[in-house]
Amino acid sequence: MTYRGLFLPVAMALLVSCAREEDTAPATPEAIPPTQLAAIAEYSNLQDGNYWVYQRYKVDSTDAILEVLGVDSFWVNGDSLLDGQTFKKVFRQRVGTPAPGVLLWRDSLNFLVTSRHETLFCSGPLDQVIYTEYEGPVGVILDYTVHSTPVQVAVPAGDFSTYLMRCTITSIGGFPEQPTWKEMRSHWTEDVGRVRYYEFYSLAPYGYRYDLMNYHVN
Repeated sequence: MTYRGLFLPVAMALLVSCAREEDTAPATPEAIPPTQLAAIAEYSNLQDGNYWVYQRYKVDSTDAILEVLGVDSFWVNGDSLLDGQTFKKVFRQRVGTPAPGVLLWRDSLNFLVTSRHETLFCSGPLDQVIYTEYEGPVGVILDYTVHSTPVQVAVPAGDFSTYLMRCTITSIGGFPEQPTWKEMRSHWTEDVGRVRYYEFYSLAPYGYRYDLMNYHVN
């Protein structure tokens, strides 16, 4: 007795069964990037008593640490009325400075803004230019965008899924072209605030990175 004649029909039946299972298997849903984040207050956290402490580093063009510097502290305490608008007082203490400076920040619709009309972060719209800085007539134009794809960031305070606000640099008036590594950027996460940010200067071959060390948010 031979099994050859039986094997072929059985094999064909198995193939058809597998093909049907594959055809009817549910497709893996694609992640749809958000067009809007949570309310801006969830990122700014401008309640009295909140504070953030950052470690400051000097970094090169590859973001490698060249030098570990001091710490930078921010805390919220009190209000200030300016041009009919109420701002929160955000105190900033740098190591080596005798007294803290006072910054004025407020939530305005989807934007966290300063008294100097700067945008620190935006909860929407995403993936498009939401703020432009003009530093001319010989200088640069900085166009800022908040990107919808989360970016993982590891800092001394922990590992966070963040939203990146980043600028593109356009030189104007004959100002030297700036490399992309000098694009200003900051990382924000809900219920914490700013986790990491950078400062760059046009003629310096290095920049500064600030990583969150510890914080308190009500």
